[in-house]
Amino acid sequence: VYLIVYAATNLGMFAVIIAVSRKTRSGQIESFGGLFSYAPALGVTATVFLASLAGIPPLGGWIAKFGAFQALLTSGSGWGYGLAVIGAVNSVIAFGYYGVVMREIWMKPAPYGDTTPIRTPASIGLALGISTVATLVLGVLPGVAMYFGDLARITGAFGS
Repeated sequence: VYLIVYAATNLGMFAVIIAVSRKTRSGQIESFGGLFSYAPALGVTATVFLASLAGIPPLGGWIAKFGAFQALLTSGSGWGYGLAVIGAVNSVIAFGYYGVVMREIWMKPAPYGDTTPIRTPASIGLALGISTVATLVLGVLPGVAMYFGDLARITGAFGS
């Protein structure tokens, strides 16, 4: 589940970055300034992806982080507890970083006052649609990914 969720979430966020950088010609955080004001769909989807990466429920990233921390804490080893602490500290640091980007999207003005709409190619729109649905569905219904994981094991699809 972890890999599926993070693949979908990162694919979606990179699609947003590509769309924004095509307009602003920059990959800097400031290039996301005012994104919601001139590209609301991109602003909302970027926020969904960032919140998922931060592990905010009920998004897919929450389920992925929960599963990872649960595995570490139920391992019963000192290494598991140590890695859980490191993971928790890393999550807090990452949340701070994602919060900076979200603040740019929602609260800052557009760079150079340029509020012309972003033209998103169909391929990026498709990637955004699929990854947004996956991030939301896998957060609310994580059993979907678990079911297909079990189905692959049961049918021997991966040679096991």
